[in-house]
Amino acid sequence: MNGKINGKEITFEKGQTLLEILGNSGFTLDAPCGGRGVCGKCKVYVSGSVSSVSAKERAHLTENEIRSGVRLACYCRAEGEFELTTEKSSYKIQTDANHTEYEICPDKKTAEFAKSNGKAVGVAVDIGTTTVVAVFYDLISGEKLFETSAINAQKTFGADVMSRIGFAIDTQNGDETLQNAIIGQINGMIKQSSIDENLIYRIFVCGNTTMQLTASGHSVKSLGAVPFEPLSYFGCFFSAEKLGYSAKNADIYFMPCCGGFFGGDAVACMLPCGYGDGKTKFIADIGTNGELSLEDGDMIYGCSTAAGPAFEGACIRFGTGSVEGAINGVIANADMPSGFELRTIGGKDPVGICGSGLIDLVNICLEKGLIDESGHIDDDCPEFEGDCAVEITDGIYLTQKDVREIQLAKSAICAGTIVLDGMIRSKNAPEVSIAGGFGTAINLESAKGIGLLPEKYCDGAKAVGNAALAGTTMALLSENCRKKAEELAKKVCILDLSTDPVFQDEYIENMIFDI
Repeated sequence: MNGKINGKEITFEKGQTLLEILGNSGFTLDAPCGGRGVCGKCKVYVSGSVSSVSAKERAHLTENEIRSGVRLACYCRAEGEFELTTEKSSYKIQTDANHTEYEICPDKKTAEFAKSNGKAVGVAVDIGTTTVVAVFYDLISGEKLFETSAINAQKTFGADVMSRIGFAIDTQNGDETLQNAIIGQINGMIKQSSIDENLIYRIFVCGNTTMQLTASGHSVKSLGAVPFEPLSYFGCFFSAEKLGYSAKNADIYFMPCCGGFFGGDAVACMLPCGYGDGKTKFIADIGTNGELSLEDGDMIYGCSTAAGPAFEGACIRFGTGSVEGAINGVIANADMPSGFELRTIGGKDPVGICGSGLIDLVNICLEKGLIDESGHIDDDCPEFEGDCAVEITDGIYLTQKDVREIQLAKSAICAGTIVLDGMIRSKNAPEVSIAGGFGTAINLESAKGIGLLPEKYCDGAKAVGNAALAGTTMALLSENCRKKAEELAKKVCILDLSTDPVFQDEYIENMIFDI
């Protein structure tokens, strides 16, 4: 059967959900819960022959939205011809890093390829859970040739890695669907570059372990059950053509992983942050999947915390990613009707609140007494959906459930940091780097105020931008850096926080706000 999405003709089978049709047609849509019908975020505008609004779907929509043709893509099924429109949003994707000079040291095969073909092109790819960035380089001169970024095409199947692992386990051909989505997206980026595919000789990829498994054609199902062992720890080359990539002359290298939830992106961060120089260092890469690492002496410790969905807005009632109009900064201002002065991405009218704005807002609410140390919103605040809530601006609220989500997320990050801090044997204070798009955007004073990190880890911390992409670029352009990444990965000792008594105690204790 035929239909239209954003004006594009598509085909589908009767009875498919709109979410399935969107994914099969190459469209990306926020579906944080992976289509399980619990988050209410996959809203689209649709007209034509579709299923009627069910009671469960109606619970997530206002009467105004229903009258306007808004439906949840995970519930609504196509029964005949239809036209669907998704809200257009422009994500602000972190591609920069505080690392601008790269060692150029191609391996022998790369030099020979360049000599025979006139050029050798390499691609550094950072596959984040939410976004994907690809940067193209001349492997001999180091010149940047092209850069592109987009929302991860897998986002339709869940906001976080556990949602996508669940999708792979619960859905027929789920692994293949995830693999095709990301491989197809990277092929699209290669095509977008207009660079002759035959000249691409190296593709270097970093991402959390789940992302690297799907991009390399491996199943992620083993990460859904104890002992959470991945089918590969990578740090090796594959034939790009055999994996389904369009650059047929290229070898594709996946950065070494150290655990089921401590991936090649965490190892890549270590390169630009100077791991291996004998100093005590700490990195918090706070994204959808939070990865923490500590180097002290000859030891490197790593762990991961499932904190990202709250900070990416996935489980926040009026949460959003870093799109235009997202509230990304809040300051107290008694002259404003709400008591808050808001900063939005692109200076647009507010459409929701993203992670950095949430941290600011909760910190201010604590200072003003609108939220107490237990996380309870003051009873004098207006009600929204049956609970007290803080009104940020017209129609946008911070709900009681939102505050609980922030407490869970910030406590996990803080407790994980405290566990790593306890592994320090030297007398050195760690050099603290905050990596990733969210980590770069947050106000560290606000982070300290809500207890996202221990106080001493906020004082003197530096934001290092997309350190994972910078490290992957270093490995792409220099054989020496690639080998160093492999050596660092071998030194990493993964700490299992789920069985760590210190983590359990600190996690409970840090649920409380210190005010």
